[in-house]
Amino acid sequence: MVIEYVLFFYMLGVGLVAYIFYEMDERSNDAQRTKVEHNEEQWEHDPKEK
Repeated sequence: MVIEYVLFFYMLGVGLVAYIFYEMDERSNDAQRTKVEHNEEQWEHDPKEK
């Protein structure tokens, strides 16, 4: 009978941790990029002139 409670709270904890990481990932995609990040991305995509 005790094992059911242990498994229940274990699964609840695993689900909570997974949800927290999911939310962190979603919010990192919504964050605005800094000017430096934008400039670095432009340098990678600019055609090289010779």
